[in-house]
Amino acid sequence: MGKKRAKNKSIKKNDQQNLPEKIEDWTKEHVKQWVTDELKLDEKHGNTLLQQDVTGTSLKLLQMQDLITMGITYGPAIQIMHALKGKDDPGEGTSKVPSKEPIIETLDANSFVKNRDGGRMEETAQGKSKSADACESPELAESEQPQPPIQETMDNVIGPEDGEKPLPNRQTCLPYPFDDFHSGHRYIQQYVLSIPETGPLNLIEPAHEFKLFTNAIESATEENLKLKFCNEVFRFAAACMNSRSNGTIHLGVRDKPHGEIVGVKVENKDIYISYFNTMIKKYFEGALDVAKDCIREPRFVEVLQQNNTASETFVIEVDVVPKHSCCQSKYFPSKTYNYNTKKWESCFFIRDGASSKNLPEQSKERNIFISKLDKLAALRKEAEEEHREKRKKRDSEGPKLVSLLTGNNDLLDNSHYDWYILVLNKCHSSDIKHVNFLQEINLFAVLEFDPESASNGVVKAFRENRAANFHIPKTYQKPGNSASETIEKLNLYQQPSWIFCNGMSHLRGEEYQPLDPKLWQQQRAAEVRKLIAFLSHPDIMPRGKVLVVFLLLSKVEDPGDPMIEVFCMFYQELRGLDDMLCICIGEKTYQCWKDLLQARSIEPDALADRCISNLSLDMVNGTILKLRSVTQTSQRFLPSKGFSSSVLSKKEEDCMTALEILCENECKDTEIEKDKDRFSKFKKSQEEHFYRGGKVSWWNFYFSSENYSLPFIKRDTYDKLEELIESESQTLKQSPTKIINLYHHPGCGGTTLAMHILWEMRKKFRCAVLKNKTLDFAEIGTQLTTLITYGTSNQFDYLPVLLLVDDFEEQENVYMLQHAIQSAITEKGIRYENPLVIILNCMRSQNPGESSKSNSLNSIALKQNLSVKEQRAFEEKLKEIEDQYEHPEDFYSFMIMKKNFDQQYIDNVVKNTLKGLDITSKQAQLISFLALLNSYVTESNISVSQCEEFLGISTKKAYWGRESLEDKMGNCSNIIIQTEVQELGRYKGVRISHSLIAKQCLEEFKQTYKLTKSEITLSLLRNNLFYDTGIGRDKIQQDVQSMLLTRHRKEHGDDTDTLFSPLIEAIQKEERGIEVERVLTEGTQRFSQNVFLSQALARHFYIKEKNFGHALVWAQKAKEGAPNNSYISDTLGQVYKSEIKYRLEENAQKSIISVDALKDLLNLAKKASEAFKKSQQQTENKDSEREDFQRTKYKRRYETYNTSGYLGEIETGLYTIEILQCTPLFNKKDELSRKHLIHFLSGNQGIPKSTWNAGSEEYILILEEYGNYLSTLQGSFKKAFDFFENYFVFLKPKNPEKETVELKIRKKVHEFFKKYVEIFCKSDMDLLMNSKLSSSLQVENYRKSLEGSKADKFSGLLEHISNHEKSTGKLEDIVKKYNILLAQSSTKSLQRDKQNLILASIILHCLNPKSKMVRPFSELKEQLRTILQSVGPEHRFAEPYFLASLLFWPENQKQLDKDSKQMEKYLSSLKKAFNGQYWQMCRSKQPIALFYLGKGSLLNKFIHKGKIDDSFTSPCSKSLSTLWQSGEIWKTENAKRLLLRLTGKAEDNLVYVDYGIEGDIRISARPVFLGQLKSGRSIERVSFYLGFSIGGLIAYDIEII
Repeated sequence: MGKKRAKNKSIKKNDQQNLPEKIEDWTKEHVKQWVTDELKLDEKHGNTLLQQDVTGTSLKLLQMQDLITMGITYGPAIQIMHALKGKDDPGEGTSKVPSKEPIIETLDANSFVKNRDGGRMEETAQGKSKSADACESPELAESEQPQPPIQETMDNVIGPEDGEKPLPNRQTCLPYPFDDFHSGHRYIQQYVLSIPETGPLNLIEPAHEFKLFTNAIESATEENLKLKFCNEVFRFAAACMNSRSNGTIHLGVRDKPHGEIVGVKVENKDIYISYFNTMIKKYFEGALDVAKDCIREPRFVEVLQQNNTASETFVIEVDVVPKHSCCQSKYFPSKTYNYNTKKWESCFFIRDGASSKNLPEQSKERNIFISKLDKLAALRKEAEEEHREKRKKRDSEGPKLVSLLTGNNDLLDNSHYDWYILVLNKCHSSDIKHVNFLQEINLFAVLEFDPESASNGVVKAFRENRAANFHIPKTYQKPGNSASETIEKLNLYQQPSWIFCNGMSHLRGEEYQPLDPKLWQQQRAAEVRKLIAFLSHPDIMPRGKVLVVFLLLSKVEDPGDPMIEVFCMFYQELRGLDDMLCICIGEKTYQCWKDLLQARSIEPDALADRCISNLSLDMVNGTILKLRSVTQTSQRFLPSKGFSSSVLSKKEEDCMTALEILCENECKDTEIEKDKDRFSKFKKSQEEHFYRGGKVSWWNFYFSSENYSLPFIKRDTYDKLEELIESESQTLKQSPTKIINLYHHPGCGGTTLAMHILWEMRKKFRCAVLKNKTLDFAEIGTQLTTLITYGTSNQFDYLPVLLLVDDFEEQENVYMLQHAIQSAITEKGIRYENPLVIILNCMRSQNPGESSKSNSLNSIALKQNLSVKEQRAFEEKLKEIEDQYEHPEDFYSFMIMKKNFDQQYIDNVVKNTLKGLDITSKQAQLISFLALLNSYVTESNISVSQCEEFLGISTKKAYWGRESLEDKMGNCSNIIIQTEVQELGRYKGVRISHSLIAKQCLEEFKQTYKLTKSEITLSLLRNNLFYDTGIGRDKIQQDVQSMLLTRHRKEHGDDTDTLFSPLIEAIQKEERGIEVERVLTEGTQRFSQNVFLSQALARHFYIKEKNFGHALVWAQKAKEGAPNNSYISDTLGQVYKSEIKYRLEENAQKSIISVDALKDLLNLAKKASEAFKKSQQQTENKDSEREDFQRTKYKRRYETYNTSGYLGEIETGLYTIEILQCTPLFNKKDELSRKHLIHFLSGNQGIPKSTWNAGSEEYILILEEYGNYLSTLQGSFKKAFDFFENYFVFLKPKNPEKETVELKIRKKVHEFFKKYVEIFCKSDMDLLMNSKLSSSLQVENYRKSLEGSKADKFSGLLEHISNHEKSTGKLEDIVKKYNILLAQSSTKSLQRDKQNLILASIILHCLNPKSKMVRPFSELKEQLRTILQSVGPEHRFAEPYFLASLLFWPENQKQLDKDSKQMEKYLSSLKKAFNGQYWQMCRSKQPIALFYLGKGSLLNKFIHKGKIDDSFTSPCSKSLSTLWQSGEIWKTENAKRLLLRLTGKAEDNLVYVDYGIEGDIRISARPVFLGQLKSGRSIERVSFYLGFSIGGLIAYDIEII
């Protein structure tokens, strides 16, 4: 109170300066001045007091109710009363008024309570009805005008009495809306009603009476309860009817503290209603019909606990409405039951102040009252008419709601707002049926303050028809998460986020418990503030495009209520009310809301402009439902089998967030089509957008199909694509997914063709477009399975899904998606006969013809070249456009196609558009940025909000004629277009209308304005606005980095493989290397976390500039940023290696290098080798690389295995040998010198002294310094070549496109290997034949010969199968040499030689079964047994176990020998060894079958791929590669003739071979494709072909028996 008193004293001091010191001396003008100037209240309140002639003296006599009766609302009235207390003497009231002054004492709250009975309901039939001992005289009773509480917190409403402790402060609340049974209003325990018990006011404002009533319920019999209830209700009702005043009696409200909400336990509401309807006849015998018209049935208002949960108690209320039309000038005597006499007595009640007073029969007072009834009835009639006029003024709120909700538009379709954030509190159960409008609003988030909403509130009703995700504020505050990560994880923009801001009662746990306002402020307010800051951030919501709607479904009466806090938080974040709307259900709800916000400095008039306060929830619901979309079909149908349809529910569609589903009745039966004028305008806008370069919409196809326009132009490739889809969908028992590729030049109509196909096939397939490519592929697969099975009851009802995937960056991502879809189908257990998903992969390509060749079986190319037939169709379409549109020449995208991509036309368009452009203007800069991005990055754009901010377009009052982006761009607006972006948020972006126009813009800037690509890039990089804030920020960051870094790859459909990104290459070509350096350096500063920009700079310096010092600096900087990235380590090695190459080329003319040069070069070689070895180690750890790619915001990357470290080490080693051969120690032309070099590099000996000569000492010292590196060089070579042999032979790429890339690397490795053989494996055939040669030298020469033939390793031997025409002789020689080696071999290499000999014999038999060099089958098995016995089951190499899987495979699986019975053990060891050696490589590759099981016996049962290929002697309709790739090879007669079909069972995604008699030996094979058997993990009897791989057995062509 101390602060309050100090404040009041300061007010008093100010008053003394401006107003007379004594209030009694104030005139009515002084009173107005005090109210408006000192209290800062609205002038209308001062005018009200002025008009009522309120002077200072009368001001002191005023009570709260007097102010309210005058028309001053609660909030200002409270402030006036509070200030008045301070004017007397703060804290003392009027108690210190000098005794000589007349004391005018009114009844305060304490004295008022002293005359109450605390809610006891006994009364006499005589006098006032307030208590059993209420025997006061009428004069005293008339003076008992109870003073209402005058502070919101009810300070000192009840004072200490008779030694009692002071009662705590009470929070006030408003009463339930009068004569209303459908409000969502609830009471809260211990709150105090803000209205006092009153007599008649203005006859329309209800009088109030409180009764505790709890004692009556607890102690009374049923009969007494009935009489007590009816006595109270009908006495009050009769008094109101006679007094012609509306009124409400409240049962369950305490008198002390006055008006405190307690609540009554009500087990059966019907009992009270029954009492009411039964007894009203007894109480109003002579006026029953009027009583029934005037007295409302009991209303049960729920009472909540202070944490907003149910208390299971109610306040029982009865409203009385004595309408003039019913009561007229009549009076209404009534009966009452006297408990003392046990008799019914006649009474005549009127409202006398706060009480109901009985006027005895024949009394003078009663006669006077009756005589004045005509006048009272006239006053009632006048009051009703005045009230009716006030209500008429509120009828304009419907249009106001429409205007505020849509931003001054007429529909949600064309609303100025893209998104809505809703804040709401508890809704009454009876009102939940009126919240359907929420389903039509594009909700981004809902801040829910009803903790029980999920159980019985608004969100429960919402989720019956729509999807919503439940969150709490803390969900948005995960440490380290960026905005884009939060968007992705919480599925924002795709589904509404329903955020429970004060607990969730249906969940357990402390964090979900609801809190009262005080605790909420302490424990949850901070979290909610952070949430609101997130939701309001420009990165999430574009300024001016989101409307925050406060929906007050129940009154907010506590100044500390969380709703008040949240409003103020949004007010601060949005910097005003322009983008806020309040919908208050009930005028009193609004009044209380306004008063509380006024206390928080929210301007009342400004708030009123943004508030709806006089519409019921039913009216709000109806008004908004009328605004719902007129362009959407009310009921959407999915095609089903048998030409039937299934209704697609909105909720299910909401859940498939990744898919844009095309229904069979798309665009049909919409409201807009019924309005011809509106539909015509809509058609024009849709077509204009498309012809100007916007993405085609389903409406464009609908207009043609319904003959609103000419038929849609059908491209020549349409029929072929349709036929391909049809045929692929009919293939039996193969993969559940098929990929069909449509490769197209940018801007030639590829996406339009693909969507045209979907439109025409929408009744044969369930069609969808993948709209969110960034979503996790597993989730996309799950959503597709939902679409497949929706509305079906069994597998025979499934219709395949035709899924359009548009513009994936890389083909590998399509295969990853296919795999994810297949996994989802498996997990869901879906059975099928035909493919369930046809993926139409629409991919941009610089060379579509070449791209389609790699998958010719299922690919189609669309090029920038119209056929004559297509040109005729475009001519016809142009005629139609010219008839309908004024300026068809502005439809540049259409005209480019019509002109058959004529470059001259594009030149003219760009030249005319950019003519006279001020190159320094913001408009020119924006066009240059867009042109650059659109020329080099697919689907790039800049968000509209960022463009507007860049151009200086204000977001305020956006719907009151603000400048648009198109207006600001002037003539340039003809070549830009807006498009919806679905990635990294959902917003509108801006791009150049056609990619060819974008490219020509760059050329025009260069030629006419001398503005180069590097200058545009630098300007874009230096403009902070695009990177700091704003929605679309993540997208432009990603696009700019991609523009600087992403190289062209032929495997991705590009013309050539580039060393740098096309932009960097263009700058290098058109400008100078220094500009590339400037651009990339600026890029490293802009994207400091992106190590790949530093890597690009290093590559630029060493490849283009030959500036190895700078290259090293940037490579090391990249290394610091990503120390564990194998690609960065490789680049560091490449810098060193390139410098070696460069210096060797410089010294090419010199036969001998200097000592210093030798040291420098060996130092570089050693560092290069170390970097490449590091790269090899790091490529084993895929997680670190994935982390680097994610940190730099790269688009999704498929799994790769980086082999460049091995290649770099081989090259470095070859350069090192070249360096050594340039020293005087080693002469490459001298054979002996060569041998010395080999021994030195193999670590077998040092530098022979025989090579020393004069001046060689310094060279020798240098070589000894680098001896550790040099002596291990051959070992490093061997390791790298062995790696590549295993990598290429044992494994194959998962994706066929990678085979082309691998072939290039393989050729390069082959060339390097030839050089290696020339140096290290050169053997003299004469020496080999010389029997006099020592055995050790002979062995050494044999081993060199085998190594040079790649015959010293399994993978090298297997390579000979693929070139079998030339391999037979070689294999015989190899077998011969191994026979000799085994005869002379030491124990050390015996085992390896034996297993190599076994494999060589098997391969030789496959190539030439009649060869005499092939060892007998039994001998091979015996040798293998000795090997297996030696190595045991835990050997770390897979080779011996692979041989066991071959040689010990039984010819009859029912008759097993000793070796065959160990097969399960050998296969287990094989898989374990394989995983230890090769599992990291399997990120992008998989084991390949090296042999297949044939029908022969012994070694004849092993069939290799070449033998199957050779069996096709006559030409096939399809190429062999196509047959293998599609799996059709297994269906050919050739394969059936050669291969043995086994039987077994499919279980748990594996195939188990029928093996043995008992079935206790489980021999599993990995299925290449389980087909329909995967679905449901069904256990089936199957047949299949068997393949043998280094990773285990593989099952092919699995069929159910």
